[in-house]
Amino acid sequence: MEVVFDIVVPLFGLMLVGYGVAHTRLLGPEGIQGVSNFVFYCAIPALLFRSVAGGALPARIEFGIVYAYFLGCLIVFGMTMFAGRILFGAPLARQALMGITVTFGNVVLLGIPLVYVAFGDRGVLPVTLISSFHAVILLTLATVLVEIGLGARGNFGRAVLSTLGALIRNPIIVAIVAGFAWRATGLALPVAATTFLKLLAGAAAPCALFALGATLTTFSLKGDLRDITLLAAGKLLVLPLVVWLVVTYVIPLGPTDAAVAMLLAALPTGVNPFILARKYDLYTRRAASAVLVTTAISVVTLGLLLVRLAPAP
Repeated sequence: MEVVFDIVVPLFGLMLVGYGVAHTRLLGPEGIQGVSNFVFYCAIPALLFRSVAGGALPARIEFGIVYAYFLGCLIVFGMTMFAGRILFGAPLARQALMGITVTFGNVVLLGIPLVYVAFGDRGVLPVTLISSFHAVILLTLATVLVEIGLGARGNFGRAVLSTLGALIRNPIIVAIVAGFAWRATGLALPVAATTFLKLLAGAAAPCALFALGATLTTFSLKGDLRDITLLAAGKLLVLPLVVWLVVTYVIPLGPTDAAVAMLLAALPTGVNPFILARKYDLYTRRAASAVLVTTAISVVTLGLLLVRLAPAP
């Protein structure tokens, strides 16, 4: 249980500080957005670029973790859509939003700091690989299905191209691609650049967790309790279980890769499903509730999982 106090308590403590400060006059809505933007556009990209461009990565990168993780996600995405159809009679667009709410974890604000603190440099490559494809695969899939379900009430092609365009400009993806591009040159990072990136990357974990806690004040618990229960159980129990089955029996991975995959699968729901739901004015209250509920429960579930998976200090 020592790992819970050494890793989980400090991480969620930072979230609690952000949540508390956001309820005071010290940090209004614009301040919360400003901190979140700093994390998303500056600190996390600096951490990923520095780790990829100058870190000690293996000579040959294996993509088994990508195949395994997203195979698990797609299985659970389909299971959730099926459950939504059978249990709630949900139409296709709503099924798709249920699917992405269950499979889209908070990788940027919680997953990357969590893996980095728990596994150090050993966890950088697996979390980087999953981060590279996370939004591309899941947001694109959900957008396509929602558009089909709504009968392409807008312009189907334009909606998909808009989503892909936003993903290409995503600073997380840009930083990862830039890091691999620099690494391919064989050049070492200049000392000044290394120092600068180290300072900026050092703010990634604490600021990301602070921003996540502050952002939670903008969500409230609303919507059908049955839906929320299904979403929370799917995200925190079913997805980690399915990913564990895949990385153990279907596409076996090494200990670190398997542990990172399961931890990322057990993350609470990220904000992107809510943003997508709000874009279509559909399923917004339940998506928002899922973010709040899964984040609260994950304090316990991630702690228990880390006891099992985190390497000995």
